[in-house]
Amino acid sequence: MISIDIVRNEEGQIKKLYIEGHAGYDEHGYDIVCAAVSVLSCTAGLALQELAEQKGQFLNESGFLSIQLEEPFMHDGQIILETMVLGLQEIARQYKDFVQIEDSGR
Repeated sequence: MISIDIVRNEEGQIKKLYIEGHAGYDEHGYDIVCAAVSVLSCTAGLALQELAEQKGQFLNESGFLSIQLEEPFMHDGQIILETMVLGLQEIARQYKDFVQIEDSGR
């Protein structure tokens, strides 16, 4: 199962995000759930750094992604992250046995 943990500050802004695990929907290389989560999270991480110029620590390894933002939180960065969360929520809705989301602010 893929576990997603979203940590927000008091204002509801995303400050940390962790994604860990493998979906187990299909065998390695054919798992569309893992691929969907990977594409969304990797694209968001790149956009945070390249487009929003958001400072933070970004770690992406097999089966693990960590985003820890530094203040100030950029408005564009929050839009990127909230867009990613919408996509992840839809994947979790469609594949609830394979993706679990915990969101501290929702």
